[in-house]
Amino acid sequence: MFGGGFGWGNNGGNANALQADVNRGFDNQNLQAQTRDILTAVTNGTAQSVAAANQVYHDLASNLGDKYAEVTRDIGNLAMGVQNVAANQSQCCCETKLLISETGANLSAQIAQNKYENALALAGLEQRLTAKMDHNEITALRDQVQKLQLDQATAGMLRFPNGWTYAAGQFPPIFGGCPGNAQNY
Repeated sequence: MFGGGFGWGNNGGNANALQADVNRGFDNQNLQAQTRDILTAVTNGTAQSVAAANQVYHDLASNLGDKYAEVTRDIGNLAMGVQNVAANQSQCCCETKLLISETGANLSAQIAQNKYENALALAGLEQRLTAKMDHNEITALRDQVQKLQLDQATAGMLRFPNGWTYAAGQFPPIFGGCPGNAQNY
């Protein structure tokens, strides 16, 4: 029954071909298995690469989105800060202008008040000086009139000296006394 191999009795030189066909079939099957393994490895590697690329893309997109949100927030904060600075600067400028004008007005009022007070003080001083000078002139004139009246009233009268000078001479002779005797005085 197995006399001719697989050909069922047909040994006509095809035995080698059958063996070669079987070997080629196994080889083909091995090649297909290897190709399938390679294809699976390539497919798995590609899938892993695509998954890794997708993960990197999503990570980058997420990080960029986070950074964009941070930048947007920071720009908003900066814009708000610039607006606050501008508002503060405007307020400060207005307050400074107001203080300058108030100070100028206060200084002008103070200068005017000082001028007025100085004018009053000067007028008062001038009035007091004039009154003092008038009083001194009146007193001097009065004294001169009294002196002239006294001189006129005592004209021709005998006058005695007002004071004595030590050892200027003897006591007037009408009282008598000895010269050189101090006890007689």
